[in-house]
Amino acid sequence: MIAIIDRIEETLAVCQREDRSVFTVPLSALPKGVKEGDAISEENGVFAPAPDETKRRRERIRRKMEDLFQ
Repeated sequence: MIAIIDRIEETLAVCQREDRSVFTVPLSALPKGVKEGDAISEENGVFAPAPDETKRRRERIRRKMEDLFQ
């Protein structure tokens, strides 16, 4: 499962799955250094960064912004 860190609230990360469902995860369960907007993968309750997915999504958003403001 891939999810995006929507926001960080004190000791919790609010994340959104691809189906748009939302869940929270204690920051202590996430890899150090993750931030809002990062993609994470989850397998058997273990979370890992998904840097390729983060990069792909940020590039897609950048292209949309360029199209919008041209």
